[in-house]
Amino acid sequence: MQLIDAGMIAFAAWHALKGRVEWPLTFQVPRMIRKLVTEAGDTYALFWNAEQQWKRERWPAYRDRPEIWDHAGREDYEAMLAVLSALGAVQYRADGREADEILAAVAHCLAGAEEILIRSDDKDFMQLLSGSTRMEGRVRGTVRFSDVKGILGVTPAFVADFLALAGDPVDGIPRIVPPATARRLIETRGHVRDWIDRDLRIEPRLKAAVEAGREQLKLNLELVDLSAEAVGKPPAPREGWGDLATARGIGQRLSITWLSEDGVADEFAVLRAWGAKTRERLRVLE
Repeated sequence: MQLIDAGMIAFAAWHALKGRVEWPLTFQVPRMIRKLVTEAGDTYALFWNAEQQWKRERWPAYRDRPEIWDHAGREDYEAMLAVLSALGAVQYRADGREADEILAAVAHCLAGAEEILIRSDDKDFMQLLSGSTRMEGRVRGTVRFSDVKGILGVTPAFVADFLALAGDPVDGIPRIVPPATARRLIETRGHVRDWIDRDLRIEPRLKAAVEAGREQLKLNLELVDLSAEAVGKPPAPREGWGDLATARGIGQRLSITWLSEDGVADEFAVLRAWGAKTRERLRVLE
């Protein structure tokens, strides 16, 4: 199954078409998803950020950058979501949760039962990789379980610990210790949660840094942890699946010709067919 970090596709559509078409997301994203699903020939699900996220409430600097609806506009974003569901795409979005959490929750439920491909460049997902789960993105290409240590210097089991210690400026996670020191602590002490509240017998300067950053380190780990215990159970998929009348109505309202034409059902049959198989597969999560 393909688990798709859909925000990256929406941003690609917006950057390609902004100023050229009035509704770039609704116009282009469904067609991009259709191409991806057609080429892969596999079940799939799309994952989107919520508008309000608990992680930003806990740490306002966390991924403090505009969301796709801030760029493209809420009307285009909401219309795109409705059209995707109507055309047969399986989508997840839940109040308070970011796409990463929900994608991870689904991945944990399916782990070991089938091959999983996470479509994203987000290194946080490296903690989910295993013999049956891999990543694929535009920046690094395919990343497998065995590739992670060469990229971050730790195995997938310790990715969250490494990010919590070394920080991640892209996501607004403050650094507690330098990356090399983070790896050394992980190699000698193991998971952060196992020693964070202990009196460590380590060199004085490092001990002082860890003690001074202890509360921030706990928060960092809370923000980056995508373990099954951290993310919980996945929500139900978005409603409105397979309602072609909705898609045509939006096409007419927004003057998107291809969306309001009679042939749209045939053109997007592949999206609906694989979407139906996905829905059946995901019933095990209910």
